[in-house]
Amino acid sequence: MAFSFKKIFSGANGNTPTRSSMAVGIDIGGSSVKVVELEDIEKAIALRTYGELQLGPYEGKSLGEIVTLSEQHRVEAVTDVLREAGVKGRSGALAMPLSSSFLTVITLPILPNSSDDLATRIPVEARKYVPLPLSEVTLDWTEIPTAPTANNMHEVMLAAVENNALEEYRSLLMNIGMTLQPAEIEVFSLIRSVWREGDTTLAIVDIGARAAKLYLVRQGNLERLHRAGQGGYEITRRVSETLSIPFEEAENAKRSYDRAEEKGAGIYKITTTVVDGSLSEFRRMIEQYESRTGAAIGRIVLSGGVFTGPYMQEFAQDRLGRQVELANPFGKVAYPAFLEDTLRQIGPSFGVALGAALRTLQ
Repeated sequence: MAFSFKKIFSGANGNTPTRSSMAVGIDIGGSSVKVVELEDIEKAIALRTYGELQLGPYEGKSLGEIVTLSEQHRVEAVTDVLREAGVKGRSGALAMPLSSSFLTVITLPILPNSSDDLATRIPVEARKYVPLPLSEVTLDWTEIPTAPTANNMHEVMLAAVENNALEEYRSLLMNIGMTLQPAEIEVFSLIRSVWREGDTTLAIVDIGARAAKLYLVRQGNLERLHRAGQGGYEITRRVSETLSIPFEEAENAKRSYDRAEEKGAGIYKITTTVVDGSLSEFRRMIEQYESRTGAAIGRIVLSGGVFTGPYMQEFAQDRLGRQVELANPFGKVAYPAFLEDTLRQIGPSFGVALGAALRTLQ
């Protein structure tokens, strides 16, 4: 099961060659698994169903805890969420977690019409950057479409995915009875779900259970990514310890609190302390990117479970020093009007799953 930048980027622009009337996107995160099923109906792509299950209990842990699932429990968890969500489709696209992949930008001198030369040189250059033996990973790359420098230096986005991870996810899709689709790293699913027609530049701040990440995107292409700090798990752990409450209770408390109350004020302080450093660093990264490229970031989108909590959009806007918006991936598809409020609330958590499903329908 290989992955392809060509397929990834064509998917973001709506030219994916493989098409099906129904598609399922699967996102296995650190603490939960999410699924979205879409259907291609006349003149629209419609939401059929969606669902989420916490993974902690499958390994004897609390809700919200980060776990590494055994193969058996991974199959059980995905099977359960598909059943509970009422998923009917058999064409499944599973987004590879960033933790099982490696992405970086490298700079190379590239001559015109030198694609064959590039294919030979990339594996040689990759040894300098990829932290695993090349025999243990699958490599892919794409040139970043920016103007070359005076000495003809070009930027290339290099990707490596662990072969073991590719095999695990191939096996998972087979075990749950899904038709295999090319693998895709989660960031590209997320970009597809929040990129709008008319966008030229976009920054995505994604804070999930494990970590905070910044993705800088131009013309639909990922140009920079940065990882910093900790995520939602660390918030829950600190709330649990500070308030002397069980982990599961802390996980629920951080999702709904009033900072005007003493307990809520404590949760707010913990939450903002965890993400403050990451947001401040991301602000510097965005400003440096704009200065270097001369391209102003058009929109900043907030994604990930941390941003489903109260007050976080306001706090992020203050720390980033500019207008931000919550990710609304469901805005890409048709759905019943009565779901509007719910889908907007959970939207920041479902960008990867929805983007993976969109890949085979666009």
